[in-house]
Amino acid sequence: MAAGVSGLRLGGSVARGTARPTSDLDLWLYWPGAQPFEAQERGGLLVERHGHTLNRAWQEVEEGTGLTLLGWAESRVLHDPGGDLARIQAEARHLLAAYRTPEAERRRLRHWLTSTLGKLEGAGSDQATFLTRTTLWTLAEALCAVNDHPPPAVTRMWEVLPELPQQPEGDWLGRLLSGPDEVRALRELAGWTLARL
Repeated sequence: MAAGVSGLRLGGSVARGTARPTSDLDLWLYWPGAQPFEAQERGGLLVERHGHTLNRAWQEVEEGTGLTLLGWAESRVLHDPGGDLARIQAEARHLLAAYRTPEAERRRLRHWLTSTLGKLEGAGSDQATFLTRTTLWTLAEALCAVNDHPPPAVTRMWEVLPELPQQPEGDWLGRLLSGPDEVRALRELAGWTLARL
């Protein structure tokens, strides 16, 4: 362990056990003073090192953005001689369990999906396909909101969507991502989601 480090946390796909050969390694090191972010390639592996203080870690969790809470909840504490990281992680998990999608976020998602459905009405085939594909992320966020699940990082969304308890029946994701049916699938899924937002 580097001198002066008061804690070490592993995050991302490596911590979750879902890493692929191209995955990076996300490390959070806790020091008495903040350290700059570093990204280095080591042996063909991208290592991202985040340097924080324990006070900053508490502040991040207390601010409670969904993505931060998810990161803490899914991470693994590797070095924690004072037990501070374990306490912060327990608080993050507690806040995550009580997470509810803010009404302002629900309004934003309703507006976006309603606007997209309106634009699809007069769109030509190519424009409709473009609108469908550029709306997929917002639709994924809206599905998370229906489930009061904070939207994860983009690389994690693929794993989260099938796990959501409230979702349409059938292979809705397959219909959205491939085939000639994607525009109709978006209309149906957006309608299903809007009725529950």
